[in-house]
Amino acid sequence: MIKSSYTRLLLLLGIVLLLGVWSCSTQKNTFVSRNYHNLTSFYNYYYNAYDSYKSGTYKAEKGINYNYTLPLPVLLIGESQVPGIVSSDMERTLNKCTMLLARHSITVKPARTKNTLSPKEKEFMSLNEYVKWARESWLLVGKAHIWKQDLTKARSTFEFVIRQFPGLPIWFEAQVLLARVAILEGDFVDAQDRLKSVESNRKRPRNKEFNHLLSSTWAYYYQKQQQPDAMLPHLRKAIELAPKRNDKIRYTYILAQTLQQVGKNGEALVAYQKVLRLNPAYDMAFSARIQMIALSQKQGDELKRELIKLSKDAKNADYLDQLYFTLGNLEKKDGNIDKAIEYYTLSAKYSKSNSNQKGMSYLVLADYYFSKNDYTRAQAYYDSSYNSLDNTYPEFERIEQKAKYLNSLVENITTIKTEDSLLRVAAMPKEERDALIKAIIANIEVEEQRARAMEQEERNQSLLYQQTQRYRTENTQEGGKWYFYNQASLSYGQSEFQMKWGKRKLEDNWRRKNKRVLSSDEVTVAGTGNASGQEPQKQLSPKTPEYYLVNLPFSDSLKQLSVEKIKNAMLRVAEIYEVNLSDYNEAKAAYLKLAQRFAEQDIAANAYYRLYRMASQYNRQDDAALFRSTLITNYPKSPYAILLSNPAYFEQLSKQQNEGEALYQKAYEFYTKGQLSEALSIVQGGLAKTKNTPLEPKFMLLEALCQAKTAELKVFKTSLSNLAANFPKTEEGQLAEVMLKQVEQRELQLISGQTDLDIAPVTPQTEIQASIYSATDGEHMFVMLVPKRSNINQTKFNIISFNVDEFLDADLNVANQPFTDYIEMITCTGLKDKQTAIKYFKMISKEPKVFAGLKPTDYQMFVISIDNFARFLSDKSIPDYLNFFKANYKTE
Repeated sequence: MIKSSYTRLLLLLGIVLLLGVWSCSTQKNTFVSRNYHNLTSFYNYYYNAYDSYKSGTYKAEKGINYNYTLPLPVLLIGESQVPGIVSSDMERTLNKCTMLLARHSITVKPARTKNTLSPKEKEFMSLNEYVKWARESWLLVGKAHIWKQDLTKARSTFEFVIRQFPGLPIWFEAQVLLARVAILEGDFVDAQDRLKSVESNRKRPRNKEFNHLLSSTWAYYYQKQQQPDAMLPHLRKAIELAPKRNDKIRYTYILAQTLQQVGKNGEALVAYQKVLRLNPAYDMAFSARIQMIALSQKQGDELKRELIKLSKDAKNADYLDQLYFTLGNLEKKDGNIDKAIEYYTLSAKYSKSNSNQKGMSYLVLADYYFSKNDYTRAQAYYDSSYNSLDNTYPEFERIEQKAKYLNSLVENITTIKTEDSLLRVAAMPKEERDALIKAIIANIEVEEQRARAMEQEERNQSLLYQQTQRYRTENTQEGGKWYFYNQASLSYGQSEFQMKWGKRKLEDNWRRKNKRVLSSDEVTVAGTGNASGQEPQKQLSPKTPEYYLVNLPFSDSLKQLSVEKIKNAMLRVAEIYEVNLSDYNEAKAAYLKLAQRFAEQDIAANAYYRLYRMASQYNRQDDAALFRSTLITNYPKSPYAILLSNPAYFEQLSKQQNEGEALYQKAYEFYTKGQLSEALSIVQGGLAKTKNTPLEPKFMLLEALCQAKTAELKVFKTSLSNLAANFPKTEEGQLAEVMLKQVEQRELQLISGQTDLDIAPVTPQTEIQASIYSATDGEHMFVMLVPKRSNINQTKFNIISFNVDEFLDADLNVANQPFTDYIEMITCTGLKDKQTAIKYFKMISKEPKVFAGLKPTDYQMFVISIDNFARFLSDKSIPDYLNFFKANYKTE
């Protein structure tokens, strides 16, 4: 009988399932189909989706690294570390929910069996989705998107839930979750309106889970609004209702931090004690103990001794950054600045995994040096702080701005020092310059030897430590166990690893502490993955004289360019002091230094005018009067002096502008007709009349366009470079920069006289002008210039093959290095004298296999002495050397 009943039950269940499947295939909405879809959707999809969701949130709670010197977040959904932790679990959740909605959603209305419906039946008939777990899936999809921080998709999902399921419990939950999205987006008005609307609705759910959702969202809202007093009651309620132990512990710690923030130290101390009773993770417990010591009745040295005692415990090695930061704050509070700086520096040094703590230590040091006007040190610390802190840090934008303009300040100061040094060294007699370079190379070799000795000593100490550890391991080893089951072996391996690498999290790129900064090796590797498969580019060695000669300005044009760099950098330094740093004294000194160094140039008048304007702004009347007098006396014809002494200046300026426009139109007409010499003549006159007016860059551009067809390539490039450097924000300056890049990209073709560019400078004239090169008969080298887009490795191989076939006995070496951003230089060194070099050049010129894959217009080649090579790298004018080469080397 029992067996028969059981059989009938199985048969009945099978019939129900079959009816459900049939109903599904025919899109029926019946009692059987609804139950079938609810049953299968839950166990086949929703259960797994929700399980993955819980797994992801649990990983986030366990895996996130808190910065305990800042308030902990009430909710974890906005933390930058979270998406990386939960991504895989949330993706699985989304996939399961998507499949559930595709296969088990029922939106078709059920057939009506009677004309009159009860209120409950009407409510049921009005549903837009008849499978419960399909409705819940929509809500879960929105939650998963929040954790992934895909706020656009989360918002659209919750808005869909609100439109489709009004009056249901998930409608209220979607409203609260949408408020969380608004908080993350910074729309606090929308968030407040939604929370108040839900809270005042009498139909809202009253269960513990929903009340926790509401109170924790309110607490998060006030935390983001930085209203700690308003946050406290909601936070206390969230603690009472917290369904998970991890949330309860975090809320309690936040409560202690908030009480401490509003000055309720007694209540904060009690809250920290409660945190410890909840048995939190060690890092939180340690931070709570630090705060309890700071809040205790102990004073001065006794308080510091307690913290130092904690630092000596081996278990706290990973948290020394927090300890030293707290000690630094105490010393700073007591006025012991030097000791505070020492502790902040130690905090940054011992910060292993908490980059935010390191960034905060750097920030305190940066702010201190900034307050002392020590901008060079402040720049270094702001830059380190910017690279260490997460972009969610409250003051991140301020740090970014300060780092940006201080970087610019230091960069320009460095430019001034560098260019001054290069000019000074270039002006030295050759013997004195060579002696200086030899001394630098000797110092480098001494430093390398010292570094190798230190490295060897560290290696010996490491070896001794490893031998000691191995001896201990062998004596305590449990025989017959696999390595990963042998605790002694594991302990030895772990200690050996930590000794070399420190404690590292198991993750990609674990060797790098700061994942936001790529190492130079990685940048090189990343740069080699190009279409042509080029190998990493070789650079000159700092132990060769060429390394130091390459940037020296030997020619007049390079000297002038160096002086222009100094002038622009000095002006930028003064502007940063004035505008960004609001430091009157430093700005005054910078402008005066600029005016004194370039006293005969127009920029001096500009400097004195800025000094006058700045002194007036700061109400320094004596300074203002002095600068005004100097400007009018020494630079009476400058527009700035005229502006201060002549009330009708603007009227005159307008007249000058009209005259300048007329001249420009006339010059442009000559240019379009091809009468370039006439156009250039008018342009030069126009430049003199429109100095420091909006027309100046227009005349400079027209001058460059005329030079493109009348002057040497070097002159044309110099004109474009000056225009781009002096007027970077104007349309003409930006166009000049684009044209300069085009010219540099096609420079080899331009020199050959064959190019498809619109701007086509003529090839250099054969007339030899004063050259920076000198004829010598010493060691020579072969140089070949090719575009970087070409197959450089193949060309090098071809040259090496030629050397093996024709110059096997010669000790020749083939290498390559960048010449410009667009041109690569292949060199063959070891040609013992000028005659050998000429012979080499003639033979390789007649070997077509060497130039396979290259068009004749795509390369230039020549031989050059070692002495001239250094000058060539500095001057970088290919036409100038080609003129010298053709005149001094008979290769025809």
